[in-house]
Amino acid sequence: MTIGAIFFALVLLAESSQQTVEDQQAIAQRAVEAEKRGDFSTAVSAFEQLIQSGADSPELRSNLGIAYFQLHKYDRALQQFHLVLVKAPASIPGNLFTGLCLLKLQRAREALLFLEKAARAQPDNPDIISALARAQIGSNHLDEAGPLFEKATRLDPNNAQGWYGLGIADRALAEKKLKASGGTARAQARELMDKADAALARAVKLDPDSTSAYMLMGETFRIAEQYDQAVEAYKSATAQRPDFAPVWSGLAQAYSAAGRDEDALQAANRALSLDANDASTNVLIAATYLRLGDYGKAKEYVERALLLQPDLSSAHVVVAKIDLEEQHPDKALPQLQAAVKDDVDGSTYYLLATTLRRLGRQTEAAAAMRKYKQLHAAHVGLPSNTP
Repeated sequence: MTIGAIFFALVLLAESSQQTVEDQQAIAQRAVEAEKRGDFSTAVSAFEQLIQSGADSPELRSNLGIAYFQLHKYDRALQQFHLVLVKAPASIPGNLFTGLCLLKLQRAREALLFLEKAARAQPDNPDIISALARAQIGSNHLDEAGPLFEKATRLDPNNAQGWYGLGIADRALAEKKLKASGGTARAQARELMDKADAALARAVKLDPDSTSAYMLMGETFRIAEQYDQAVEAYKSATAQRPDFAPVWSGLAQAYSAAGRDEDALQAANRALSLDANDASTNVLIAATYLRLGDYGKAKEYVERALLLQPDLSSAHVVVAKIDLEEQHPDKALPQLQAAVKDDVDGSTYYLLATTLRRLGRQTEAAAAMRKYKQLHAAHVGLPSNTP
């Protein structure tokens, strides 16, 4: 995590080779300096070089995982934090970032376990408490999310994101109660709505440029499958930063998840007008055209995505789906084989299994189906041996 922590791990190797340790210290210095200036690609290369040289430790793995996290490579980050927790189960960064990675991968129920461990270790850390609150929202535990955001604001009254989280969580809970029957529920809903408005007003006062908070909550609501709230949060972000491509990409994802394809295309095209080199947005447009049956347009955008990012698994999945629709399972197979490395919910393994079955490769199909069941069970929070 810190230069000192990395150097401590290297000093333990001093007896084997003083020159090796000196070289490792120079690489460590380069890695941490790159991380500090936001050059996470260089940091990843340097941390991996350190580990290959024999300087492996939970601290180094944590640094490497954080660099991957900053590059939005959440699966690779998760692998590093898994190794951290094998050697140091109580590691705060290990548990915190494992939870954050799982949130990014839309596995909120799994994230809860790790974020709860981190919160028990540092119960007065507002950032950890806020992350736990997001996981509760993602798990549809609105009753538990609100008090956690409230605690985060008590710990840090100037934390705008905590106030935004509290306001949005209370507003969502109020809407839920409004759907219930009875005067008591409606009275509770009005009280919660007043509380939500006060929290949001406090947040705006602390941070008038609340784009990041709205994006964070939009992502959280999308994970929780509360798509109307996700759309509203992202729309608020676009109102504040209309020339910022990520807010439009987020809005497009929310629309897409809600099944509003035309709205998704409009938002995604706005994002591309601001950043034509966003591979993920090109994939989103390709997937939307695929659903609409326009394979020509789908191919155009997914090919552009693969030119920008050849190892993007979601793009390979879209290509495979086009091939399957056009009755070419032999062409779809290598695309799916390239994509399964990043499968988090089993959906790619399911496609791989059905494709192998169509090609008559039954043994391989059965193995892929077993992997699908394992990943799907973990994603929805079921025991791993669920049939």
